[in-house]
Amino acid sequence: MANSVYSYLGAGQVFLQNRTGTDKGLLPIGEVSELEISVDTNKKELPSSSQTGGGLADSVARISGVTMTMNVNSLSPENIAIALRGDASLIASATVTDEAHTAYPGALVKFNKVPDLSETITVTGDGGTPTYVADTDYTLSPAGIRILAGGSISASTDIEVSYVSKAHNAVEMLTNSGDEYRLVFEGLNEASSDDPVLVTMHRCKFEPTSGLGFISDDFGSLSLAGDVLKDPAITAAGLSKFAKVEMV
Repeated sequence: MANSVYSYLGAGQVFLQNRTGTDKGLLPIGEVSELEISVDTNKKELPSSSQTGGGLADSVARISGVTMTMNVNSLSPENIAIALRGDASLIASATVTDEAHTAYPGALVKFNKVPDLSETITVTGDGGTPTYVADTDYTLSPAGIRILAGGSISASTDIEVSYVSKAHNAVEMLTNSGDEYRLVFEGLNEASSDDPVLVTMHRCKFEPTSGLGFISDDFGSLSLAGDVLKDPAITAAGLSKFAKVEMV
């Protein structure tokens, strides 16, 4: 007998497959707390004028678009790159020698790479002399060094820094026009003994995020929205070119 009560309480994982760039298959994007698909319509109405009292003689609701939204709680470099229409890359650890900067008392000197503070950091004047002293002329910082007021480094002093950088991820913002993705939701319905609920969106294109917070008193999240586009490769009768929902 068919189930007469279709209660739904969903959980599961979202997978994305890049259709534009390098295809690495359907990859999980981590924790997602919300996933929603919406059908937008443009309604045409024909007012009735054949009798008093008004009303409609006819109406047509045309599909103007299909959209999706999701709230992503895993702020991986890859997810941030999607949200910022950027590119994520892994920067290997390296030994940096005589990297040039201009220093000012009280100001931060940001290194070109992320320094490993457990390794030796050397700060000198232009050309290698003099050698400045940590905690007297500067202090170490996660981004580089902070120049101490009252030390030997005066305003507009050219300095050179040598250090070992940490391996790290870098996301360059707004470096592409937005890749297309295939989205698959591998869901479970907790209200129905964890029966599978599978959702496939054949072509998705995300908008840049409207906000990405870096200071917060709670766990960070990404709000992603985008269009679900028609897939012209799907031509069989009865199959949606946009999305499919499979339920047990």
